[in-house]
Amino acid sequence: MAVSESPRKLLPNTETRKLLLKWLVAVLVPVCVFTYVWVGEQMVNGVWLSLLYPDVTSLDHDPWSLIIQSLFLLLVYGSAIALSGYLVAADSGRRNMLEVWFDVAFATVVPLVLLAVTSNLLISIGLAVVVWGIYLFVRTRIRRARHYTPPAPLASLHVIDDKERGALLRLAQQAGLWFGIIFAVITLVADIIFFATDQLAPLLLIWVAVRTVLLPVAGYFLGRLGGRMALRYTVAPDAGIEVAQSEGAQRGRMGWRGNARKVSREEQLQSLSASRASEEARDVVPNDKPLQSRGATRIYLMLLMTFVVLYPILDPILFGSGTKGRITSYGDLGFYVILALGLNIVVGFAGLLDLGYVAFFVIGTYAWSMVGSPQFYVLTGMIARPEIFSWFFWPMLIIAALLTALWGVLLGAPTLRLRGDYLAIVTLGFGEIIPIVFTQMDKYTNGTDGIAGVYPPATPCIGSFCLNWSNSPTPYYYLILILIGVCIFANVRLRDSRMGRAWIAIREDEIAAASSGINLVNTKLFAFAAGAFFAGIAGVYHAAKLGTVAPGDFNSTDSIIYLAMVVIGGLGSIPGVLVGAVVVYAINLLILNQLDTYASDPSNFLHFLPQLIHNFTFSNVRNLLFGIILIVIMIFRPEGLIPSARRRRELHHTTNEDEEAEPSALDQPPGTPEFEAEMKVE
Repeated sequence: MAVSESPRKLLPNTETRKLLLKWLVAVLVPVCVFTYVWVGEQMVNGVWLSLLYPDVTSLDHDPWSLIIQSLFLLLVYGSAIALSGYLVAADSGRRNMLEVWFDVAFATVVPLVLLAVTSNLLISIGLAVVVWGIYLFVRTRIRRARHYTPPAPLASLHVIDDKERGALLRLAQQAGLWFGIIFAVITLVADIIFFATDQLAPLLLIWVAVRTVLLPVAGYFLGRLGGRMALRYTVAPDAGIEVAQSEGAQRGRMGWRGNARKVSREEQLQSLSASRASEEARDVVPNDKPLQSRGATRIYLMLLMTFVVLYPILDPILFGSGTKGRITSYGDLGFYVILALGLNIVVGFAGLLDLGYVAFFVIGTYAWSMVGSPQFYVLTGMIARPEIFSWFFWPMLIIAALLTALWGVLLGAPTLRLRGDYLAIVTLGFGEIIPIVFTQMDKYTNGTDGIAGVYPPATPCIGSFCLNWSNSPTPYYYLILILIGVCIFANVRLRDSRMGRAWIAIREDEIAAASSGINLVNTKLFAFAAGAFFAGIAGVYHAAKLGTVAPGDFNSTDSIIYLAMVVIGGLGSIPGVLVGAVVVYAINLLILNQLDTYASDPSNFLHFLPQLIHNFTFSNVRNLLFGIILIVIMIFRPEGLIPSARRRRELHHTTNEDEEAEPSALDQPPGTPEFEAEMKVE
């Protein structure tokens, strides 16, 4: 097979320097901001000072904490070096340098600066999303004014032979080496300045010298690692699949392979629609957007997972005091994520508009509260000993989830013939009824007083080490991480299963799905049951973590919040739902809630509003502000922050696909010669 000529084969030295400059600056700037604007340098020096000065009590000498900090720093800086090598090898070189720098600045530098200013992870994420949205809006308007047309996705697709693979690997090594050299020089100059101003301990000069030597060496090998990652996504000359030469190929002793030919990766992509080709070509190296390719995404996910898992130990170092309150709020965010994942099954996968989802959350919450509390004695006359009944939390996770799933079936049964607005009204009524019912059941739920003294979970001790569920939020943090992981796994398996495909078919066209043999009754009922199942898990966790359950904690507007998480994140998109839950929680429950606190500070720029408007408080206009944010997002990002591929194609229909559609004689008016010739009307 002929190898297509690539502009990267004989890359001139000038182009090589431009490529290196583009991505070295793009990666070095965020790393320097993390190091010198936020807490990178402080963490590194803190680890070494703890080792070099073991007698200083003000330093953290906990071995476990020092190991975690060292591991996190190695992953951050190692990933940055490997990413620089990957990006240089994966870039087609066609995107403008300034455009790349602006994208990286608003995607990474702005969030890091906000983290340093606000010292709150979720608030900085919410503000960064707003800033990123404004930037995208301005960038789109500038492109339209300049009549900018993005390059075709297949234009940068080339077959890479062994010679060019070696050239790409050397280019990645070169990028990693230069990254290490430049960063070593920057850190050396900074540390010399710190030492001259008595801000650096003399013993740390040993570490400065060792780091200056190690960074270029590490850069060489990590850049090579990034290059190897990029080579995994290249198209080799013999890459392709075998297909039958004709649809009527006979299946003899060798099967269809006896009459087969190999189709190259280029031919495969060119045979797809324009939108599908754009999605597939984005991951093939070289490409125009290496920052969004699969290899770079894997590096981001590795860093994100490391940060999430190690967060309870890193929080006091990264954000200072208030660790307990922040971890508690992140535990609350966790059950919002589970609720959004469950609602995504009903609304995103099956297309059933459910405005009463909070009802299932209420059922799951009261299920554990009535069993794992002194209320159990009121119901049965049996004394519930906390040290024994706390162990029932684990089976109740499944029992309560199954109970809410049953209620999901009971809700879905009367609504099988309803669609759209009618379904929304019925489910909204169900969401209003259930909390009121629990309020009126004084004998079982203690009525409007709620249930107090709900037991926390119980876990076995390992030697002298026991989890403190009563006074520490950290066990709940890791518990919700495990539950989220299980729910994501279940969502992915359901989406890719036969039932998941049936849900999507019903969402797209219910009549066509029924005509294809899909059982609408069973499929819809299973969607309601699956969504309610996850709400039950979230309810049990919420009751155990909070310790009390009050009817005032639930109202119908909660269902609107859950739906907003799904829609803003991206209907049917599991990563989108996760991001949507974080963004909505950060904006609505953290940022807007604290505006009055900011306005009361005379040094804050919001302080002029209470002075200008008599009796003004942000709490009075909180829902107004949240509504405006929702409207703006839906106008400029109707598919959601991270949409599913199908929904992205629906809302951004490519004009090339319309042009490729061949006109049919059936498109002609009846009675015309063309229509009669095709239909053979006599």
